[in-house]
Amino acid sequence: GQDPHGWRMPVDCVRANELCAAEPSCSSRYRTLRQCLAGRDRNTMLANKECQVALEVLQESPLYDCRCKRGMKKELQCLQIYWSIHLGLTEG
Repeated sequence: GQDPHGWRMPVDCVRANELCAAEPSCSSRYRTLRQCLAGRDRNTMLANKECQVALEVLQESPLYDCRCKRGMKKELQCLQIYWSIHLGLTEG
């Protein structure tokens, strides 16, 4: 089998966010995920079916592979986007 992520160049998260925003299914899932993360603890979020689905869909989007570079323009915004995806995935 071929690595499904192998051919994709990691894109910076600010750019990935713009790509996602331009795609209705991605942008709506991302909004869902942000709401899931806001004000709830992670375990509650992960128990919520809608949040799980949003996270699964976003794993197929450019946001999942996005990267941030130290000192880049909009670094803070980039990191916020990055962690909004990866906080839902990280364990411990």
